[in-house]
Parts: sequence; structure tokens; C-alpha cells
Amino acid sequence: MQFMDGNRIDLTVYPKEKFGDIIQDSLSVVLLDKDGAIPMLEPASEKSYLPKPPTRKEFDDCCNEFWWVCPYAAKGLRRGEILYAKYMLDQVIREELMKILTWYIGLQTGYAVNPGKCGKYFKRYLPADLWENLLQTYSGAGYEENWKALEAMGRLFRKVAVDVADGCGFTYPLREDEKVSGFLNQFRVLDQC
Repeated sequence: MQFMDGNRIDLTVYPKEKFGDIIQDSLSVVLLDKDGAIPMLEPASEKSYLPKPPTRKEFDDCCNEFWWVCPYAAKGLRRGEILYAKYMLDQVIREELMKILTWYIGLQTGYAVNPGKCGKYFKRYLPADLWENLLQTYSGAGYEENWKALEAMGRLFRKVAVDVADGCGFTYPLREDEKVSGFLNQFRVLDQC
């Protein structure tokens, strides 16, 4: 329910025979249970929305996906396929960037704060320089600005992923980063010829 004053309530009504299907979200509050049939819920908190430390596999998969897909975006830009390039940038690559930023915020805060859906609270928890770097990764429909956004994504990902790797005792895949970054730089120069 959306109220005119901006407040919103996500309301769920369950028939009695479905009470076993109730999935507890840490922000859930029972407003009405006339029969006392619902077990007592924990006090509302943001527990369900706190980031968790990455496993080594999750970290490696994130880095691999990020660097693997960057050339796809570059190829799309080079070929004049802006919609394809934007999809790679704003969907696939950005998803990995947001994931690494979430882990970074988790490390910095002891995994005790909710960075918000789609990073809506990142500005609160990222240092000002990283926040500004993140803003540089957003672009419109121009090819040049999308090349710059791709480059900014690479710089930001590298900086944050190295910190996450160090904080978690992992190894950052610097060799893969350097190979892909070198390819992107060379490919970008070709586009300017």
C-alpha cells in the first residue's frame, strides 16, 4: 500500500492453511493475528539485508565475470552497437561492480550496515572519492562517454576488489585484469584511428 505522504507498507495476507509457507523477513511485523496462530517473530531489524562476506569462489567468480564481459562492451562500442554495449555495461558488468562495492562496504563496516537495494545507500558508506568514481561509471547514449564509463568501471573495480581481496585473505587476479585492461586500451586506440 502506497500512502500519499510517501510511506509504504508491503502487506501480505495469508490464509490459515498457508501459515507454514510464511517466510520470515527480518523487517516483518505481524499487524493482526486474531487467533494467535503465527509464531512470535523476532523484533524487526535489517538482519536479512546485511551483506555477507564473500567466499573465495564468489569473489573469484565476480572478478572473472567482470573482466570477461568488459571486452563485450568494448566490441559493442567499436561496432556501433550501443544498445548491446549499454546492456553489457549497465546490466552484466555493473552487477559485478555493485557486488564488489557491497563487499567493500561490508568489510569497512564489519558487515553491520545495509547498503540498500541497488546500492541506494552507497553514498552513505563509500568514501567520497569512491562515490565520485562510481558516479563516473554512469553515462548516456554517446559512444565516447560509454568508453569513459567502461574505463572508470575498470579503475573502480580494481581499486575496490584489491581491498576486498586483502581484507578477505584472497588473491586478486591482477594478471587477468592487466591482460583485459591492455586489450581494452589497445582496442580503444584502434577505435580512435
